[in-house]
Amino acid sequence: MFYGELFDAFGDLLVGCCKKYAVCWIILAVTAVGLTLGLVFGLKDKTEEPRRMGAVASNGEGCAEVGGTMLDIGGSAADAAIATMLCEGVMLPHSLGVGGGFVATIYSKEMGHKETLIARETAPAAATQDMFVGREITGALACAIPSEIYGYSKLHAKYGRLPWKTLFQPTIDLCRHGIVVSKYLARVLLRDEEYIRGEPSMAEIFINPKTDELYKAGEIMYRHALAETLEIIANEGADVIYGGGRVGRKLVEDIQAMGGIITEEDLQKYDVRWEIPLHARFGPYELVTSPLPTSGAVLTFILNVMEPLYTTNTDKYWQRLIETFKHAYGHRTNLGDYHFEPEVQEIYENLIDPAFAADIRKLILDNRTFDNMSYYGANFANEEDHGTAHISVLAPNGDAISVTSTINNHFGAKVRSRQTGFILNDQMDDFSTPGTVNSYGIPASPANFIKPGKRPMSSTCPSIFLDNNGDVKMIVGSAGGSRITTSVAQTILRYFVLNEPIEKAVNSGRLHHQLAPNHIDVETAVPRHTVAYLRGIGHDIKYLDEDKAYTAQTAIGVRSGDPHPVCDRRRVGSAVVVEPDRLD
Repeated sequence: MFYGELFDAFGDLLVGCCKKYAVCWIILAVTAVGLTLGLVFGLKDKTEEPRRMGAVASNGEGCAEVGGTMLDIGGSAADAAIATMLCEGVMLPHSLGVGGGFVATIYSKEMGHKETLIARETAPAAATQDMFVGREITGALACAIPSEIYGYSKLHAKYGRLPWKTLFQPTIDLCRHGIVVSKYLARVLLRDEEYIRGEPSMAEIFINPKTDELYKAGEIMYRHALAETLEIIANEGADVIYGGGRVGRKLVEDIQAMGGIITEEDLQKYDVRWEIPLHARFGPYELVTSPLPTSGAVLTFILNVMEPLYTTNTDKYWQRLIETFKHAYGHRTNLGDYHFEPEVQEIYENLIDPAFAADIRKLILDNRTFDNMSYYGANFANEEDHGTAHISVLAPNGDAISVTSTINNHFGAKVRSRQTGFILNDQMDDFSTPGTVNSYGIPASPANFIKPGKRPMSSTCPSIFLDNNGDVKMIVGSAGGSRITTSVAQTILRYFVLNEPIEKAVNSGRLHHQLAPNHIDVETAVPRHTVAYLRGIGHDIKYLDEDKAYTAQTAIGVRSGDPHPVCDRRRVGSAVVVEPDRLD
């Protein structure tokens, strides 16, 4: 762990990965100012809980400190998660934000209750199956119904303890008083410079008016329009968007002016889904993860196949894991939103069935791989998904939330609602388009075709592991698009099977295979002898520039009762541990 100096503001938070960066000090300062409003009033009655430590891990620099403060002042895991995601939306505007959506896996220790909140975007009512045939999926037309704020409101109504406004104030203050541009964000801005300069609504916030250049690391950026919108939402609630309010009207005006098809009625009819999460056994632990249309079943399949395949021969172990990935992504091509495609339920049930995993193990060889996609169960092509950010929260009372949020591709649709400040998602790009085939001749999956109200398939798999006493042992999830599921699986296997410390499990070199394209993505930290072994079997190898690997996890491991939050070295984030006893 990387613990820094004790801070005086709101309970001396232990600062994690981002302690070296000035952004942490700024966020803590504006948090201290903003939280003086509303904290005395509106707190729900709270009962005494066992004195345990809490923790927050975030992809955004300084954002875990915001969530940690919420826990420190008596907030719930849900409060901390919402405040952290709001912060991440301005610290990582290319990955997530209020113009997107999220999925949360939730655990309440006292009640033993587990559920998943699906607050992903849906296709608008005017969407059609063939609307992108022969055309690029970009701009406002690519925007599905933004659902982030509505999801926050439902999560807070059910699990929140602090006043709604309290959760927004740190991010409102950041937007007004200045956001320190991180090295990571500066690199992303430079990579997308052509898009940003070509779109006035984006250039307005990402080009420094003093230099006429993209903001550089360490410079201060402002989001005034977003601050105004967030303040309205904080004061008046989500109905200002989803209940016919003025923010919703402005958002729709901007979307339609840029060629989108979302209407006020779409916003008013949007709803989240509360789902029973997927449960599975992994050794002595219970895995709680997200159901369709996310990839929790794909993660479960990988773990079920690999659990008995451990060997001290690391080269063979990696070969078995790569082949498992190929089978997992082959069967993933048949999945979709089961509320619209009921036939996918059988495939889903297979993927979480240990007997099916046993059958697949018989197809995995230590000395051979196959080019035939059908060998791995692929009838259709996988759609790439991208972007995202992940937050892991453990509250001192033992509750936990694992949340993955996204606007899909970098900067989503690459357009912004100027009246509201929302950067729009391009989630329609995650659906499949009829009549297309990939480079291997595999057609697009009908189970993932566009339908009004439908949610596209996602690689996200926010997960929580519990022991037999109901105590949290691990919270994990990842940013990184199609690589999310394989990276999360590797961290879980390293932590529980190889018994590695959570820091090593998260930060070790990774491999990825998603069947198509038919090659292994390899990080440079993977041992050369392993790469040589895999190449000798017949795998095509592609080394990843780790600056472009994108996959970045946040996790909390709990051993001997102590939480250890970790942010991935691949993207400088933040992590804090909260000890409520400090306030006594």
